[in-house]
Amino acid sequence: MAETIPRVRDYINRHYAKPLTVPHLAQLARLSTFHFIRAFRAQTGVTPHQYIRARRIERACELLVTTPMPVTEVCDAVGFQSLGSFSALFRRVTGEAPAAYRAKRRRTVVIPGCFIRMYRAER
Repeated sequence: MAETIPRVRDYINRHYAKPLTVPHLAQLARLSTFHFIRAFRAQTGVTPHQYIRARRIERACELLVTTPMPVTEVCDAVGFQSLGSFSALFRRVTGEAPAAYRAKRRRTVVIPGCFIRMYRAER
């Protein structure tokens, strides 16, 4: 059983954006649902549901800062079904709304004028 929980955790890390249920994860681990929850929590310190939510929020943070995707697309991309629940959980975890999180951390790309002039000269 010691090797099944890391295997399920890796599965969650790869498939966090898909609908994941605890019974399905327990089936992958070949354990009953309640035994799986207890074993997962004993090895990771959190329940499977908490682990999935944490992975989704981590990825959402990354997407908000590194991509121009609208918040609704980020919500869908990380596996949330509802923008409202995503925003509420995001705020509870980070202390900021997704748009505010992005605004504080997103760096504006500054393109030097010489590159702009060079690009225009080639056209």
